[in-house]
Amino acid sequence: MSPNSSSERFPSDRGAQTDTYRSRDGMKSGRLREETVLAVGCGSPDGQTNNGLAAARAFLAEGARVCIADREPAALDAAERVLLEEAPEAADRLLTRVADVADESQLAAAAHACAEAFGVLTVLHYNVGIVVNGGVEELDIAGFRRALDINLTGAFAAMKHAVPHMREAGRGSIITVSSAGGLRWMGYDYPAYAASKAGLIELTNAVGMRYAREGIRANSIAPGLIETPLIHTSIVGHHESREAMLAARHAASPTGRMGTPEDVAQAAVFLASPESAYVNATTVPVDGGLIHSSFAAH
Repeated sequence: MSPNSSSERFPSDRGAQTDTYRSRDGMKSGRLREETVLAVGCGSPDGQTNNGLAAARAFLAEGARVCIADREPAALDAAERVLLEEAPEAADRLLTRVADVADESQLAAAAHACAEAFGVLTVLHYNVGIVVNGGVEELDIAGFRRALDINLTGAFAAMKHAVPHMREAGRGSIITVSSAGGLRWMGYDYPAYAASKAGLIELTNAVGMRYAREGIRANSIAPGLIETPLIHTSIVGHHESREAMLAARHAASPTGRMGTPEDVAQAAVFLASPESAYVNATTVPVDGGLIHSSFAAH
C-alpha cells in the first residue's frame, strides 16, 4: 500500500466528517448546548487533526463551552487558531489554558478557570497519553513510572479537581480516552502503555460507580487502530517503514482501514450528551471490531 492509498481508498472519511461539524451558526444539533467541557490534552502541534483537536471541534460544533488544556502553549495556540478559523462565531465559547498533567496544581487551576469563565464545569474529557516503548527487560523503572504518571495519575488528578465542580452542578460526565491496548494485546511490546491504559479504564469505572447517585457518570473510550499524527512518531519504529506501518494497520482492522480522530470524537460527544444518561462505568470501543479479532499489527 502506498503512503497515499488510504486517502485514495476512502476519500470521504476524513474531509466529509470534518465538514459535517460546520454549519452557519457553528453548531450541528446543539446537543451539548448546556455543557461546559474541560478538554485536557486537546492541543495540536502544527494544527494537525489528532484525537484531541477532533474532540474539541466536535464539542464546539454541538454547542458546548470548551476549555482546552495542554502543556504546550504552541499546541494550544495552533488548536485555537484552527478552531476559530473554522467557526469564528464560537470565540466566546472557547478558552485555552496551559496545564501539564504531571503538575496537579496546574490541573486544579485549569478546572477552576473553566468553571469561573463559564459558570459551571459539567464534562471532563481526558485525552492524554504517551507511548513508552520497551518490554520488561528493556524498559527501566523510570520509563514505566512515566507512562503511569502521564496516562493514569494525571487522569486521577484531573478527576480530583473536576468532580467538586460537577457535584456543585448536580451532574457531570467524565470521559477518558484509553486504548484497545488496555483491553488486549495489540502486537506491540509496550507493557507500560498497556498497563497504564488498563488502569485508566478501571479508575474510570471506580469513579463512575462512586458518584453515580450524584448524577456524575464516568466512561472510557478505547480507540483501536486510529490514523493520528502520533503513530508516525511512536509506532512507526515497530515497522520497516512508514508505508509498511500504514499497510499493516489498515490490514489489521476488521473494516480494512484504520479509524479517524473524528470517529473517536463522535463517541466522546455521545458520552458527553444527555443521550448517554444511562451509560456509566463502561468502556466504548471505537475500533471497528478489533478487540474481537485475531490479528497481527506488524
